[in-house]
Amino acid sequence: MPRFNLANRITLIRLLFALVALVFLTIIQESIAFPLARSTTAWVCITFFILATALDGLDGYIARRDNTVTAFGRIADPFVDKAVVGGSLIYLAVIPETAAYLRPWMVAAILIREFLVNGIRGYMESQGIQFAAVMTGKVKMVLQSLLVGFLMGVIAFQPEVPWWVHFTSVILVWSTVALTLYSGFVYVQRAARNLGSSDI
Repeated sequence: MPRFNLANRITLIRLLFALVALVFLTIIQESIAFPLARSTTAWVCITFFILATALDGLDGYIARRDNTVTAFGRIADPFVDKAVVGGSLIYLAVIPETAAYLRPWMVAAILIREFLVNGIRGYMESQGIQFAAVMTGKVKMVLQSLLVGFLMGVIAFQPEVPWWVHFTSVILVWSTVALTLYSGFVYVQRAARNLGSSDI
């Protein structure tokens, strides 16, 4: 079985799109002289972010359909998710246009949850206990992606941000933080039950 099958190639393409989105966020955050206007640069960033997130799930679907699930894919796919979303949130917490929406403590809470759950999953699976994602975790990922997209939109729509972009961004910030923390609690509780019922 070739290591870089179709599913793995899609994952690598997602990583490339994620890195390009982060590069454009760097241009915005550092106010680097760039041929495109700041708002236009944000639209380009949104485009690559959407491409990176829209392909999420396609690589997994193809791997399962073609029976080409690999260790590389199991590690790389969630890594790309964390890189594009987590990396974007760090930038958006310090970019002036979006810092008023997303505070550093919110990003810290989100990232701590991600590290905690990844650590728990790694330990559980090393003990032979299946620890697949639950629905709250999947919905959390969707909310995080929407949050990043809308906050990028806040930059793109400057200087006149539509009311619905502002309103939706505020709602998404608080709902994302709340669900992210709750889903982390669900994973911890689930791990405790599994460990309590095992001989480990």
